[in-house]
Parts: sequence; structure tokens; C-alpha cells
Amino acid sequence: MSKSLKHIKQQCRDRELVQEVIELVRRNDHDSLAYVARTLGIPPQLRFVVWPILLKYHPMCISPNIMSNTVVWDPLTSSYHLTNADAAQDVNSSGYVANGAANGSANGYEISKTSTNSSTSDDVVNEDMVHLEKIILKDLRKYFHSRATSSSQAVSSSSSSTAEPSSPTVSDECEIIDSLKNAILRFLSKWSRIFKYEIGLAWLALGLAEWFPALLPAKFDLNDECFLVLNGRRHAHTSSGNNNSTSISQLFQEYPLLDYLKNKLPSERLFTFDQLYERLLLVLIHSPDTALEQNKIKRDFPQDSTHISNYFPVISGGDLSFRTQIFFKVFSTILPELYQPLIEEVNLQPNSSRTSWLYWWFKCAGARSLQRQDRGRIWDLFLGWRPKPDHVTINFYLNYNTKSFAHLYHKSPSICHSKFWNKYEKNDTFWFPDLDSIPLGTPPYTHDVTIIKELLRRNKYEERASDSNDTDQECCMNSIPFSIISPHTQLIFIYVAILQFNEFKLLEFEETEIAEFLNNVPMLSKADDTAFKKLFDTGSTLDNVVLHDEASKRPSSSSNNHMLIEVGSDGKSSHSFNDLMKMAGDIWRKWLWRELEENLNNEP
Repeated sequence: MSKSLKHIKQQCRDRELVQEVIELVRRNDHDSLAYVARTLGIPPQLRFVVWPILLKYHPMCISPNIMSNTVVWDPLTSSYHLTNADAAQDVNSSGYVANGAANGSANGYEISKTSTNSSTSDDVVNEDMVHLEKIILKDLRKYFHSRATSSSQAVSSSSSSTAEPSSPTVSDECEIIDSLKNAILRFLSKWSRIFKYEIGLAWLALGLAEWFPALLPAKFDLNDECFLVLNGRRHAHTSSGNNNSTSISQLFQEYPLLDYLKNKLPSERLFTFDQLYERLLLVLIHSPDTALEQNKIKRDFPQDSTHISNYFPVISGGDLSFRTQIFFKVFSTILPELYQPLIEEVNLQPNSSRTSWLYWWFKCAGARSLQRQDRGRIWDLFLGWRPKPDHVTINFYLNYNTKSFAHLYHKSPSICHSKFWNKYEKNDTFWFPDLDSIPLGTPPYTHDVTIIKELLRRNKYEERASDSNDTDQECCMNSIPFSIISPHTQLIFIYVAILQFNEFKLLEFEETEIAEFLNNVPMLSKADDTAFKKLFDTGSTLDNVVLHDEASKRPSSSSNNHMLIEVGSDGKSSHSFNDLMKMAGDIWRKWLWRELEENLNNEP
């Protein structure tokens, strides 16, 4: 198949995806929307309408439990410990600095209810609030620093500028910053006893504003110029002559959508920005109840004195400390050649500013460190995560849950017989043999360790049911395939895939280059982004752009055409996030299979 034909077909698939998502929105089929989000991703044009729907029905929003930066659970003593609120730097539970000194921000700031000397003076409370607002504004404005360097020049030349009246202005930026600040303050007014302010909250708000307009009114016309989003241009790469450069843009100017498709979308927002921001945080900084889980393990395995070793929630999802431990375990197993030099080059000592990338990667789900387009795709996965809709399965992942809300979900898609659904019905990247046939949460499969033992048993004695494939095939034709592993676990393998994708480059990098890469990962989905920006272009503009880019990478000699095969991660030129997701799924299966084999060999 020629490259031109390949990209024409991809353009057709993307157009079909846009139309299908709009139809699912019209039907309020949030179950199918969630499946599309976690497998294919939501088109950038439609995240502003799809994300609120996904968050409205997200299990982690209906029954929330978030990580805390005010207390730390100590598994050795089985007790909580207060963090030092007066410390200039807080260290989170995984042992690395939550906010490096290079940030220059007062990490761990909490809204005060009373003063330190137990006074109830309103003046003290107001002073604390003013100080907190200043910190938040300072952190938010770091996103716009590229604009600040040329703002005065832009203002002075605005009178002679030929920019369109609808072009974003400095005033728009100020309004957006104020909206983001208010969203953060409202979140803290509800959750500050559990989660104090830290710089990550600012960058998570900025990440949301890249896809959901912070100034979106309650009712709107989709042809109005009210869809202002942040465009991710936080680094000053543009020339000084670009006086009208801003950090915001019109969503539909950047990612076009035909008028007849716009007219099918709702014209009322589902949530305000601050409401949506809170729900997003409930998903991204979600954490299981570690203490409760370890107490259950102690109860269910009383004969095992080393019960902590049975805490291995790689399927249900662990706390932040567990995630980082698993990341380095997987990293060292899958990429040993890269792991050792990277560990030597990048000092991973606690309280080191060089570990700040761990904070952004894991605690903040890619905020600041990933490019806007890649982060949006990862957040699609988080927001689209859905376990099998029954009470015991939901409780397996949300081990603290006391609510009953499985009735909110449906197992069958509303348009299950469409060509689109039949094409993508078996598209779960993170599948694993036999895992989907184990009734998670049902005794005896109430802990990850018992599920892994069952996978071991089936592998050891080759007891896979002969009709399991037929059953799965029949099930998939009539029901939605639901998530098997936690989205936070999936993120671990996506990050390892990113490192594998760039392995050859990283092996050649110097220490400073490695640090820059980890804190500012290059875009991974160039082709996807270009495709959606040119989705409705007529002619062969998209094909010419892609073909020219690929031609520049080919060997000059035609005799070498037979060598155009993938010889390493850097040889891939598609730059599609779906390719990266497939790589992450392969790494997940490869790693877990090794774990099973090691346990199998260690058994008597």
C-alpha cells in the first residue's frame, strides 16, 4: 500500500471517528464514549463536550478517594504520619520531592482555618488567602512566560496590526488565569485538609484549559468565538518578530469542525470549569485505601507473617509509592541497557531537583512534562476507564467504596451493529490471556495476589478452558469490553514505552540532555495532530505534508529501499500515539508473563 493511500484511509477513519463520537454524544451513550476514549482517543475538536460526559459518570468521581499530601501511610508501623506542614519542601510518600527547589514555589500550602496561635482572627485568614492566591498566580503565569517576553512589544504595535478582531488578547489571558486560579481555590476549599496546594494543581488546571475553554458560558453558539483554549506554547520558540504570539487560540481554528457537525453538538455546558477541574483531579490523583487493603490482606492471609509482600496491586492499582516502584522494576526488566546508564546519569536521590520529572510523570499524570497533544490522549485513557459494571468488580478497584452505582452503566453499546463498532470492538491494548475470564472481586479473587496465583495455576497446569475463546467472541459481539487494569497502572507501561521508543537517543545523550528529555518529552503523536488539524482539508494537502516529511528521512539510494524496516524504536516514523499504546500493551504482557514465569519457577 502506498503511503498516500495509507494516509487517505487514515483521514477517512478519523472523519468517521468524529461523526461516530458526535452520534454517541447525541445519544448520551457514555459507556461507548468511554470505550472510544480509552482505546482510540477522543478527537481534539470534541474533548470539550466529551470529557464532561465521561467525568459525570466516572467511578472515581462518583466514589472518590484521592492521595494525600498532608499525611503519609507507613506500612511498617501500620499507621499514618502527618507531613511537616512548615517545611519549605514536602517529600511525598514515594520518597522524592513533590516540588523541586527549581520551581521557586511554596509547595504544600494549605488554606488556613485558624492561625498557628489558635487565633480566629479574620485578618490572619485573609492574609493567608492573599498569600496563597499570589503563589497560585505565580505558578500559573509560568505557562505564559513566552508571551510575557513580547507582550509589551505586541501592545505597542497593536494599533498597526492587521490581526483579526477575534484574535486572542492579553486581556483574554488574564481572564483565563483568573478562572484557573478560582478553580484551584474552590478545589482547595473542599479538599485542603487532605490535599494542600502544590504547583501540580496549577499545571493540571492549565492542562484542562488546553482542551476545555475556561471561559465557556452556560449557553453558547458553537459558531461564536468563545472557545478559547491554551495552545501549549509555553516555550519561546517563535521569533521575536511574531508580536501577536499568545498562549491561547480558538479551538475550532486550530482543529476545524464542519458547521453541520457543530450543529449536532449540545449548546449548553454540563459543568463549569471549576466543577470539571475538581472531577478531573478526583481521577488523576485518585488512590486506593492502602491501609484498608493491607488490613484485608492481613485478615485473609493470617498464616502469612509477611503479609506486606502480598500487597501487589498491579491490576487494581496501587498508591503513588507502589506505582513508582513498579515503574523502576519494569524499566530495569524491559530496558536493562538503558536503565543502568540513566540511573547513573540522573541522580535519583531523595530531595534532588533532578527527580522532579517523577513528580510530573506520576503524581500529575504528565502535566508540564508531556506535550499537550500526548497528555490529552493519556487523559482520554484515564477518563474513559471503566471496570465491568457490577458491584463486586467496582469494589475490587475502589476498595473503599460503599456506594451502589453499577446501574449507571450498560454492557451493550447503543449502536452495536454499526460498521464502526464492529471494526474496533476488540481494541483493548492492555488485554492479558485469561485475565478477562476471571471474575475480579468475587471470592477468592478479591486481591491481586490471588488473581496472579490463578493465572499461575492456569499456566502451570494448562487449564485454559477450550471454549473460552468462543465465549469471549460471542460476548464481545454483544457487549462492551471493559477495562481490566487500573489506568494508573497503564500509565506506567506507557512511560516505559516512551523510553523504549527513544532508547537509542537516550543512550547517546549527555546528562543535561537526559534531564531535559525527562522534563520535556518531545511530541509523540505528530501524525495524529497533523491529521486532526487538516481533517477536513480538500485535496492532497495532508498527504503532501506527510509524504514530504517521510521522504526527507529516507536513504538517498533507491537500492536501499528494501532496508526500510523497523530496526529500532527510533526507526519508526509514524509518530502515532496508537503505535505507542500498542507498544505499551506489549510491554505489559511481556513483563507480567516474566513475573508469572519467575513465580512458577520458584514454586516447589
